[in-house]
Amino acid sequence: MRTTLALVGCGGRVEVALAGRGLPAPSLVALSPPQPKASLLLRAVQEVLEAAGIDLGALELIVASRGPGSFTGIRNTLACAFGLSLGRGIPLHGFSSLLMQAARTEEEEVLAVQPARRGWVYAQPFRRLEEWQPTDTVHTVPVAQVLRWKLPVIGPIGLSLPAETPQALARSTPAEALLILASRLSQPDPSSLTPMYLEPFPVARDQ
Repeated sequence: MRTTLALVGCGGRVEVALAGRGLPAPSLVALSPPQPKASLLLRAVQEVLEAAGIDLGALELIVASRGPGSFTGIRNTLACAFGLSLGRGIPLHGFSSLLMQAARTEEEEVLAVQPARRGWVYAQPFRRLEEWQPTDTVHTVPVAQVLRWKLPVIGPIGLSLPAETPQALARSTPAEALLILASRLSQPDPSSLTPMYLEPFPVARDQ
């Protein structure tokens, strides 16, 4: 596996994970506000590299979540990815935050969700074949409507779901899931870092 740094910043907390040849095990740093997420990401990157005893020059790939999710979180995550890559020529690749959530579990079918605002979520169903594949487009719905899919739900740590929601068993954190996706990547594509900014919820219009 390439020595890979994974960045996640479009949920409630930021995560940075590192894995690669010669490293004893994947390393993970997770930090939460009140500090600005941009500062938290850079701090987490520094901590995970120092813990591994390597610097940016040892990285062979940077992967990042590109949304949907928090507008500011997406922007900060992608800016951090491009900033770290600049000057070192480190290859970059982006993954949907919903695909990232699906990759955290070993369920055969799952509904991946990311928080929007004011009790709404972004939701997309996935089926695991050889790889995770979406079975529908992304929906923006009130959190109570995740039950309509009748699928186990996987989402960010700390996301409040209805009490009766079937929840998928998470086998990894979001950043670790990015490392899993990166390990199966044949060719990094920097154009995949195009942000996924979606409307957080329908806006009522004057009639």
